[in-house]
Amino acid sequence: MNKKHFFLLLVIFGSLFYSCDETNERILPKISGKSGELLVVVDSSYWNNKTGEAIQEAFSTTQVGLPQAEAVFDLIHVPHRAFASILQTNRNIILIEINANKESAVAIKKDVWSDGQMVVTILAKNDKNAAEIIEKNAKNLVDYFNEKETERLQNKYKVNKNSKLAKQLEEKLKLSMHIDDLFYIAKEDTNFIWLRKEYSMGEHPISQGFIIYTYPYDNDSIFNVHQLTAKRNAVTKQHIPGGADGSYMETFGAYIPKEREINFKGIYAKELRGLWQMNGDFMGGPFVSYSMVDEQRNRVITIDGYVYAPKFDKREYLRQLQALALTVSF
Repeated sequence: MNKKHFFLLLVIFGSLFYSCDETNERILPKISGKSGELLVVVDSSYWNNKTGEAIQEAFSTTQVGLPQAEAVFDLIHVPHRAFASILQTNRNIILIEINANKESAVAIKKDVWSDGQMVVTILAKNDKNAAEIIEKNAKNLVDYFNEKETERLQNKYKVNKNSKLAKQLEEKLKLSMHIDDLFYIAKEDTNFIWLRKEYSMGEHPISQGFIIYTYPYDNDSIFNVHQLTAKRNAVTKQHIPGGADGSYMETFGAYIPKEREINFKGIYAKELRGLWQMNGDFMGGPFVSYSMVDEQRNRVITIDGYVYAPKFDKREYLRQLQALALTVSF
C-alpha cells in the first residue's frame, strides 16, 4: 500500500469516527405550545372521571391577583391513542398511565422529546388512585410547572444582562436585572426608578412597567402585607400619575394583595400579587411585587411589575414581569 492510499484510508476512518460522535449527540427540536399551556395525556374514560376532575381542580383553579378569572394553566386533553409525534414536543406534559399491575409512582423528566420540555408521568393502579396522587401532589406540580415557565423566560432574557438600560439601573440603584431596552426610564428620583414598555396589539394598548424603589431596613414589620401596601401607595401617589390631572396609581383597596414568602437565592423575600387602579382615572390591572433585604446596604429593595392590557388576558404578561424581576442581583 503506498502512502497516498494509506492517507486516504486514515481520512475515511477519521470521518467515520467523527460521524459516529456526531450522531451520538442527541439533537432535540424546540419546545412547542404557548406559555401557560399544559398537555394532559390520559384516556377519555379517566379524563371524564375522578382523574380528570383532580387535574382540573389542580390546574384550572383561578390564578390569584388578576382582575378577571384566568386559570393557572390552559389545559389541553388528548387520549393516548392521539398522542402523536406532533404533540410530543409540547412544553409541559402530564402523562397518566393506569395499570393495576404496576406500582404507583410520580416521575419528573426534562427534555424527553424537545429541548426545555418538562414531562410528569403518573403511574396509578386505577382511576381513584390516580386522582389521589394528583390531589396529594397538586401544589407541588403547579409550582413545578410555573417555575419551569419562569426559568424558560429567564433563559430568554439572559441576553439582556448587558443592555444599556441594565447598566443604567446598576449605576442608579446598585442592582442588576436582565432588562431589555424596549423599556425606557419614565421617571427617576433618589432611590426610585419607573420603567415602562408601551406597545399595542392591533388597536389595543398594552403597558408593562416596573416601579423599583429602595428604603432603609429598620425592622421586620416592614414585610407585613399592610406595611408593604402602604409603602407602595406612598411611592405610587408621589411618582406614578394617571392620564387625568391629579390622578395617580394606588393599590385597589377592596382587594388585599395575596402574600407569599419565598427563598430568593438564599435571601428572604415577600411576594405580593394584587390589583392597582388610577385614583381619578379609568385605568387598572394586576401587579406582582418582590421585596427583599440588601444586607450589605441595610436597605429594602422592592421590584414591582404592573400590567395594563384592558382587552387581553393578563396572566402571561404578568409572568414576563415576574421572570424579569427574579433576575435581580445586588
